[in-house]
Amino acid sequence: MLGQPSQANLGAFDEIPIVDIGSAKDPARRPALVQRVVAVAEQVGFMYIVGHGIGSDILDGVFDTSRAFFDLPDAEKRRIHITRSPQYRGYLGLLEKGDTDPTFKGNNLEAFHCAVELAADHPDVKAGRPLRGPNLWPASPRGFHDIVYAYFERTYEVAETLLELLAEGLLQPTDFFTRHYRHNLSQLRLLRYAQIDDPDVKLLARSHCDTGVITVLAQDDTGGLEVLNKAGDWIAAPPLKGSYVVNIGNTLQFWTGGRFSSTNHRVANRGGVPRFSIPFFMTPDYDTVVRPIGAADDATAPSFHVGAEMAATYRRIWPSAKA
Repeated sequence: MLGQPSQANLGAFDEIPIVDIGSAKDPARRPALVQRVVAVAEQVGFMYIVGHGIGSDILDGVFDTSRAFFDLPDAEKRRIHITRSPQYRGYLGLLEKGDTDPTFKGNNLEAFHCAVELAADHPDVKAGRPLRGPNLWPASPRGFHDIVYAYFERTYEVAETLLELLAEGLLQPTDFFTRHYRHNLSQLRLLRYAQIDDPDVKLLARSHCDTGVITVLAQDDTGGLEVLNKAGDWIAAPPLKGSYVVNIGNTLQFWTGGRFSSTNHRVANRGGVPRFSIPFFMTPDYDTVVRPIGAADDATAPSFHVGAEMAATYRRIWPSAKA
């Protein structure tokens, strides 16, 4: 299991910073952007990003497509159920869970998962690389595959830029992180949180830290995302039109020896309407072994095997796993 280094730099912030990454391609302005991104990664672990180049029309289009998919009859969605995919792609229903972990009660959401699309004759598929393969795509709504997968590819590019900025801020080569993404396991999830009008139900997603490197999240205008600061206060991360919310995951906190903060967050229940969000999890290659920066060549240093941890998690939650 991935250890939890101390969050020595986490601050008692009272809002989520907004970072404009539009200057990432400007050599004169990039150094200041690098410093800004690193400071936020250390002290908050969450940021809004704007200037990422993905227009609101694209974001609105993928949300519309997501709503249309989740409105389909249950039987139609279950034609691409996640149990049909050894790579954990496809549909997961409301409150569905595996049967091997009695402590996991299921989540108040439906989900669609996709990852890097590989044909049956791709070398990784033919070689049997774990968690690499084809996606499961629904027959409807019309254009679902093209809209969602184009969005996957665009969001990956944004996440790649962020990892390059973070690497430079750590005084490492620009490709320090991205060199581990040649056979990456990054995943896009479309989520619909259930509409729960019961005032006694306070949370749609309990407090947690993400396990990966970074998460790049698009959220609808429902709201509810909250982030825990060092003082123990829950700080709202309300929707900001055209932005992404980016957060540091446990893997990157470990990778940086605790310099970056993987911050607890949750989703409060606002009631009234379902909540839609689209998280993109930027995950390295299956065989990536992570050690804290400065200890990469020390075989005795604590380490984390990306693929083994992911496969174990999937097998626990979805026992049909073959990885």
